[in-house]
Amino acid sequence: MSSERQPFVRLVDPVKDADPLFDVCKKTVGPALRTGTPNLIAPYIWNVAYIRLCPEFCFSVDDGEGNAVGYVICAPNTPEFVERWREEYIPILESLDPLLKKPEMHPPADWGKDLTLGVLQLLYNPEDMMHPACPKLVEEYPAHLHIDILPDFQRRGFGKKLMEALWEKLRKAGVPGVHLVMEGRNHDAERFYMAVGYSRFDEVVDEGKSGERGKDVNGNLWMVKKL
Repeated sequence: MSSERQPFVRLVDPVKDADPLFDVCKKTVGPALRTGTPNLIAPYIWNVAYIRLCPEFCFSVDDGEGNAVGYVICAPNTPEFVERWREEYIPILESLDPLLKKPEMHPPADWGKDLTLGVLQLLYNPEDMMHPACPKLVEEYPAHLHIDILPDFQRRGFGKKLMEALWEKLRKAGVPGVHLVMEGRNHDAERFYMAVGYSRFDEVVDEGKSGERGKDVNGNLWMVKKL
């Protein structure tokens, strides 16, 4: 019998796992953000805040040697999370990294021309997570999540295991539903989410431009699951 330790899912350790999961986010973020300054800023939007503010709803894939190689991170109550982001997280950003200095917030950045300004403005605008143009999303699915796994550990069942661990935690906390936002062109990701029980949000949310359910004005898909 092999003595090699097998990967498994466990709760995130906010201290030990912080740096490895920061690195996972940098390596798995959308292609446009994988280089330069935007890549250094991205984890502060899609990783760090969750591990700091709600670690009890964050799970990692452990490679069997104590190294975190993937994660699902979740805010169980998006309105409360947005409030904490503004009151507790924003005030410490510059102390975490000098790159995170608050930018001019108006006019909104043209992401095609200034990606760094775009991600910085997003970092300082947590209210965007409330999807104000469609309050029903957060009302019915108040939790939201991000999931990322290093390529060597993908397609091995860990995505589903991470989701199952999170769902159990959310159900015990009385959370009625969870949502996520994904790139509309990532068809493999959409197939994965559908396979593990998510569906598109059942409304047209891009002002009727596409006529597709759950596709927003930026072409992203809103995926939802009742718990």
